[in-house]
Amino acid sequence: MALHPVILCGGSGVRLWPLSNARRSKPFIPLVDGQSTFAQTLARLAAIDGAAAPIVVAGPAHVEAIEAEFAAAGVEGVIIVEPVGRDSAPAMAAAAHYIQDRHPGEVALFLAADHHIPDPKAYAATVAIAVAQAALGSIVTLGVRPSGPSTAYGYIAPGAPLEAGAYRVEGFAEKPDEATAQAYLDQGRLWNGGMFIVRPDVLIAELQAHAPAINQAARAALDGAQTLGRQVRLGEAFAGAPKLSIDYAVMEHTALAAVAPADFAWSDLGAWDAVLAVSRRDEAGNNAEGAVVLTGAENCLVRAEGGVKVVAVGVRNLAIIAGPDGVMVCDLDALDQIKDAVGRLQDS
Repeated sequence: MALHPVILCGGSGVRLWPLSNARRSKPFIPLVDGQSTFAQTLARLAAIDGAAAPIVVAGPAHVEAIEAEFAAAGVEGVIIVEPVGRDSAPAMAAAAHYIQDRHPGEVALFLAADHHIPDPKAYAATVAIAVAQAALGSIVTLGVRPSGPSTAYGYIAPGAPLEAGAYRVEGFAEKPDEATAQAYLDQGRLWNGGMFIVRPDVLIAELQAHAPAINQAARAALDGAQTLGRQVRLGEAFAGAPKLSIDYAVMEHTALAAVAPADFAWSDLGAWDAVLAVSRRDEAGNNAEGAVVLTGAENCLVRAEGGVKVVAVGVRNLAIIAGPDGVMVCDLDALDQIKDAVGRLQDS
C-alpha cells in the first residue's frame, strides 16, 4: 500500500517579514542551513518507504516556486491549485477526493510545507506507526512531545492506547497562557503539530458528517477542474467552501481521532526567534547570513539579502532582517508585535 503525501502550502508568513512577503512565501525562503523548508520537506518524504510522488495544494501565486523546487529536487508531483485560499479543511478535502478517485482505500499523509524536522529517520518511524493506525480507520495526528511549556502551540491530550501504537485523543486545547501550558506539560499533553495521516475515504466520510458544505464544494471543484501538465486547477466551486481549519471542521468533532507521539525535534518556524533556536550559532549566540559584520553582538539573528549590508555593534537579543523589500529590527521578546506593525506599514 502506497502512502500519498499531501503538502499544504499556504499562508503569508507575515511574522517573517521582510523576507516573507506577498511575492515570496515562507516555505520558499532558505531559513535554516541555506535550504527552504519546502526543499527540506521533499527530502524528508524521500526517506519514507512506500511514499508516492507528492501532491501539493497551493494558490496560483505559489505555483512557479513549487515547480522550481520540484525541478531542483528532481521530483515528479502534482499541484492542486486553489482558486482562492479557504484554510486547511477545504484543501485537505480536495486532495482526499483526488487520491480516493485514483487510489481508493490507501493512506494519505497531510503535512505543512514550512515545518522544520531535522531527523528524517525518526520522522519516518513515527509516520509508520500513524499509517498502521490510519489503515484501521483512525484519523491520526502527530503529537510532538513538548521541549518545554509553550504558549505558541495547541495541545492534544492522549488517552487509551490503540492497536498500532497510537492513542485515542481525549481532547484538543487552544494555545494556553503560561500557567496552563505548564499544567499541560505536567499532564503529559502533546503539541499539536498540524500533521495528519488518514485514509481519504475516512476523511471524506467525516467531512460529510461534520462539515458537508466543505466536502461538497471540494468535490464539485475537483469535478470542474482543468488539468494542465502536472497542475490540477480546481473549479470556482471551491470558493464556496467555508473557510475553516481541519481542527474545527473535523478533529474536534470526530470519534476517530488518534494521536501518535512524535519523538523528534520539530518547529513550525513561526517567528524569527524560532528560526534562531534551530540555527547554528557563534560563541556569542548569534546567527548571521549574508553581508553582515557583528561586533560585540550577543544572541542576535541577522539576515542580509539582495545586496544589502548590515553592521551591528554592541546589540543584544535582536532580530535584524534586511532585504530588498525593507528592514526589520525587533527585540526577540517583542516578535508578536511584527504582524500589527507590518499591517500599519502596508496601510500607510
